[in-house]
Amino acid sequence: MMKHQIIFVGGVHGVGKTTLCKKIESTFNIEHFSASNLIAKEKAEENLRNKQVENITGNQDFLVTAINKYFKSETWYLLDGHFCLLNKNNEITKIPYSTYEGICPSAIILLVDEPENIYTRLNLRDSIKHDLSLLRSFQEQEIDYADYIKDKLNIPYIMCNISEEEKIYTFIEDLVSL
Repeated sequence: MMKHQIIFVGGVHGVGKTTLCKKIESTFNIEHFSASNLIAKEKAEENLRNKQVENITGNQDFLVTAINKYFKSETWYLLDGHFCLLNKNNEITKIPYSTYEGICPSAIILLVDEPENIYTRLNLRDSIKHDLSLLRSFQEQEIDYADYIKDKLNIPYIMCNISEEEKIYTFIEDLVSL
């Protein structure tokens, strides 16, 4: 298994992963990729606006293949993605642990926020009204599974809100200076 220098930025849809990654990318000159974009690129199809995923396990295989194809081992990368997704029946589903073994991240940043704030962002961004209790449960399961993954992989981890930039930047500085 090839070891990459990947900082995995996780969190539910609408929590601010892309916004944070763009700030980190410009501050630290670390290239940013979205897991969904890498999957779409590898599958040679457009990324769907619908947040429900039909073949969660199969898509993760495409992600690992794309990382091994496009990422160099000596370069730091930001990879934004999820620990759980909504399947085609709108059920919260964990991404297989084997995906994280394949990604082999060096660290995890888990973004969290109040479900009401996430709801507002998603509504503004996608013009879709999501179920607030589903968003709350989705984030809780994302937190629990991210905690499990970081323990299993034994890697550095930080859980914070996007507004805690100083805390996040210190975490990244400590990682990339090793």
